[in-house]
Amino acid sequence: MSLHSFSRRLVTVGSIAVSGFVVATTAAQANPPIIVNCNGGGQICDQMARYNFTSESPNFDYALQVTAPATHCSEVKYFTTNRQGQRVETEFLGPNRSAFLPIGGNWQQGNHPIQIGAIGRQGGCNAGTLGSWGVQVRPVIVPR
Repeated sequence: MSLHSFSRRLVTVGSIAVSGFVVATTAAQANPPIIVNCNGGGQICDQMARYNFTSESPNFDYALQVTAPATHCSEVKYFTTNRQGQRVETEFLGPNRSAFLPIGGNWQQGNHPIQIGAIGRQGGCNAGTLGSWGVQVRPVIVPR
């Protein structure tokens, strides 16, 4: 499925779909960011964020809307592993920018821990090493 096709299929709670695209409301952006401090050098952080995802039903496909917090001073790329074991990632995102990480379906109803990682890019306050990063996460349902 193409990214354009995927974006047009998203359904969210607490947001409005306009012309096939999801527009997040103010309440949706109120999620506090998960903050991660990196221990190693380089642009790939050696620590992951842990997000507790809640599935409503195994009959839905899901994606995670990830947003770089306004406090970011450089761009990051987020990644995770989907339900099929494949790595999915966003493009590089600047402060307040969002993208979707499709995580698939067949999640049994209940809570599931999901690991989210980040890769930095030199620029802004990033002089060549990603020292810390944050992410705001919100699950969305992808209609089948």
